[in-house]
Amino acid sequence: MNRVTTRFEITRIELRNLRGFEQLNLDLRNTKAQPRKRTIIIGKNGTCKSSLLRAIVIGMADLTDASRLISEAIGGFVAEGADLGTIVLEGCPVGFKGLPILTSKGIGRSGDKEHIIGDIKRSDEGENNFYPFVCGYGAGRYGIGPDPGRSYRIADSVATLFRYQETLIDPELTLRRLESLLGTDIYSRTIRGLKRALGLSQEDSIELRPSGGIVLSGPTVRGHVPLEGWADGYRLTFSWILDLYAWALRAGSLDEEGHIEGILLVDEIEQHLHPSMQAEILPRLSELLPKMQIFVTTHSPLVALDARPEELVVLRRDGDHVVAEEHVPDFSSYSAEDMLSDPRLFDTEVYGSEAQDKISEYKDLSAIPQEVRSPEQREKLRSLAVSISSFEGPAERENETSRLLKELTAKYGL
Repeated sequence: MNRVTTRFEITRIELRNLRGFEQLNLDLRNTKAQPRKRTIIIGKNGTCKSSLLRAIVIGMADLTDASRLISEAIGGFVAEGADLGTIVLEGCPVGFKGLPILTSKGIGRSGDKEHIIGDIKRSDEGENNFYPFVCGYGAGRYGIGPDPGRSYRIADSVATLFRYQETLIDPELTLRRLESLLGTDIYSRTIRGLKRALGLSQEDSIELRPSGGIVLSGPTVRGHVPLEGWADGYRLTFSWILDLYAWALRAGSLDEEGHIEGILLVDEIEQHLHPSMQAEILPRLSELLPKMQIFVTTHSPLVALDARPEELVVLRRDGDHVVAEEHVPDFSSYSAEDMLSDPRLFDTEVYGSEAQDKISEYKDLSAIPQEVRSPEQREKLRSLAVSISSFEGPAERENETSRLLKELTAKYGL
């Protein structure tokens, strides 16, 4: 069994020849040179966001679990054309007087087989046999299954990151164990935190039925609803958060106040969540889990908007390799639309294809000097101007199309 001996926070990640990363070096310290509590990873499909989370897990795991995880059918870890990839994590124990700890692993490849080469954990004080609590969730975190009955191991607590068909531990069983272990006051506070994380009001209730099952009731859920009848966004988020508590119980990683200590990784954290919940999920998780270092990936600008620029990692393709943007813009005053359209961030069109085509054609025609435009081009410009001007945007905010139309109309006198 992995014995969790210390709360550990990561300050640096270095990957070489792993998946799309030829060399990636991420400094995870905040402006005070302390380990930052949250890291939000964005990037287009194929920029190895999930691979980065998996590399963190393998770097933290012992040899047995790391070997088990790289054997999963998720494709090779070692970069194409290389025989050896390396993972280096640097961090520091929390509440533990000592020098930074370095953990390093190599992954070798022979033919189509991969294996762990070496497992070094050390500080300047010598070798360290430490096993921090790590829990992770992949994009396939859906089903509820039976309690595996096993003691904590990293390979089990991150299973859905590597096997999408893996199930979560029954949340009812976890709630009953928490109620028994924590005592009334701490359990009630934990339930309040869960409700807030899920976007419920404090007038709503989450109750264990004496006959079995979980029932939710109150103004948000509009009546009494069993867990299995709850909307997907609530139910699935509730289930993986309770799975986290289940593994923390096994690992002995709840402190005397009921807070989980360790590292949490969540792939595509916005899954099944309404935009209003996407915007709030990270700050509310941070409140619920103040002693966890959180790493998430997202495709949602609403999730990323809550981050500070130094908390955001932007991955992009540079030829055959994936790199991290060196300079993330200060997006503190951005709207979700600004975030979505910024080429340094999500780099995505904010209009439908028909509107995009008309705006593009309008720009092309208006770039032709007025004195050399043909009658057909002038007529087409007027027609496009009328069509674009009919686009409707939110009443409280002038949209980009309207601003573009005003600008070009003034410039070209149309």
